[in-house]
Amino acid sequence: MMRSSGRIILIGPTESILTKRGNRFPDFANYLVTNKLEVLYYTSDFYHAEKRRFTRKEINKAKAECPYVLHVNFVIGYTKNISFRRLISNLVYSIKVFVNLLFYVRKTDKILIPSRPVELIYVVSLLRRLRGCEIYLDIQDIWPDALNIKSKIKSKAFIWYCNLFLRSSLKYYTNTIHVAPSFENWLRRYANSTPSTFIPLGWENERWAHLPEVDKVDQYRVRLVCVAQLTYQFDIMPLLEFIKDSPDIFLTVIGEDGSGERYKAVKDFIESNSIKNTAIIGVVPRKKVALYLANEDIGIVSMITTSIPNKVFDYIGARLPIIVLGRNDSAEFVKQHGIGWSCDFNSESFGALMRTINNDDLLQKKTNLENIRMKFSRNHLHAELLEIITK
Repeated sequence: MMRSSGRIILIGPTESILTKRGNRFPDFANYLVTNKLEVLYYTSDFYHAEKRRFTRKEINKAKAECPYVLHVNFVIGYTKNISFRRLISNLVYSIKVFVNLLFYVRKTDKILIPSRPVELIYVVSLLRRLRGCEIYLDIQDIWPDALNIKSKIKSKAFIWYCNLFLRSSLKYYTNTIHVAPSFENWLRRYANSTPSTFIPLGWENERWAHLPEVDKVDQYRVRLVCVAQLTYQFDIMPLLEFIKDSPDIFLTVIGEDGSGERYKAVKDFIESNSIKNTAIIGVVPRKKVALYLANEDIGIVSMITTSIPNKVFDYIGARLPIIVLGRNDSAEFVKQHGIGWSCDFNSESFGALMRTINNDDLLQKKTNLENIRMKFSRNHLHAELLEIITK
């Protein structure tokens, strides 16, 4: 536990009790409260996932339900993830947080923030230099690497912009946590001596504690599921190219509401090839995802960037073996723990893998899942994170 009476301040601009996607910080805030620690949580009134502003009613309800103090700051909204308006929004929000905390934060306080936006990383480093508090970074995403900007001029400008903030701030952090092994390389690019520990996202104990039992009786040999919105980052075409000629395999996509950048191409391919053994389901409430995954056999990760996303831990929580397309952190993770397979990011490699998987393989992977599953529960990982912050 903490050696001082300091508070833990969490800053999550796009993640809070108000949001439906991504809840690592709100979950950790609840964990801290159960451990009798004083928590302050700063967030914004803009819903990044839906590109809308939270209503006053929603904000008041969230504040009333929170077991900790919740501060919701007004920010400038934006309609595109990659836009000048978003940069302005991030900058204004970061300045507001800095002003709010400059004469409020104490030397005994500890501040934890996510690794985006870069402006926030910089202003929090100023708080440590000016107020002497301890600051911690949860490396969940890596800018500028993670944003694929098509214009070369805009891309170079964005890289310069990010580097400007990161080079002058990351070296001041007390400690960092990275959710994927390769993310430590990003940290070392800007800070050689700042310590970092691998603590992945994990699965939520409350959501996955009691899984429904389902009798899987249908004509399909294997049921695949991919939890993802079909954005530029998630490409399921290699799966569809194989499945169109494999009627014994069924693919379900959960989380696409029709707005993903790849959605139209996927829909057109399914219709033009008359693929019947697939289904695209819209956004499913967080607490009901388990009901859908209970009927599946294998979870799919088809993300073109390197990371270990939330969906990997949804599959672990649901006790589903995992197939990862591509050579990345997720592929190394499932192979290291014996809970799945990986293949190249094309239909030939995926098809070759699918033809080798039998019931014995599935049973072995499920056994391995049971052996490591609790190690990646949120409660276990939160205890590791708390140890880093309070040691």
